[in-house]
Amino acid sequence: MAETPDSHDLDKLTRWHIGLESASGAGFPVCGLFLASGDDNRAHDIFRIYRTAFEELGAGFHDLVIFGQHGMSSTCAALMPGLGLSNLRTPSLVLISGGESLVLHTNTLPAGKLLVGQSEEDSNETPWRSALEMIRQAVKKSWYLSLDDVVGLERIEFSGGTLGGAVGRVKKQVESA
Repeated sequence: MAETPDSHDLDKLTRWHIGLESASGAGFPVCGLFLASGDDNRAHDIFRIYRTAFEELGAGFHDLVIFGQHGMSSTCAALMPGLGLSNLRTPSLVLISGGESLVLHTNTLPAGKLLVGQSEEDSNETPWRSALEMIRQAVKKSWYLSLDDVVGLERIEFSGGTLGGAVGRVKKQVESA
């Protein structure tokens, strides 16, 4: 039987939850979450840039995850309200930091794909690029990471407990639907 966006993302959500719950210590300073649809090639390209950078910095699977990559799924839809992001549009990048008191920084990403001959407008001023550079610097220099000064990121305080707990609640909800 062919894998559907729902089954693919539920499997990924399960692996993400296990990784979050088994992580110990301070670890990587941020968790990157991409929410997209199957047609959001530009957002997928940005995810690949983050994946390469996170791998070079020693991040684990649970530190960077994408949902909706193969089409909108019930998991992707449930994550938004489950993380207090009901007004979030896809595709988006959500950077999550903190322990018991989570801070989420969101950035809407470009949708769709580029036309032939068109190039992505990209500079160090682009919010997702600026945030990635701050993450790189924080990891390489063992600095405290704060994304509050990145122009274009929206800061959201999350009062729903730990990230692992919130992901676990979303997982139960999706499994029971």
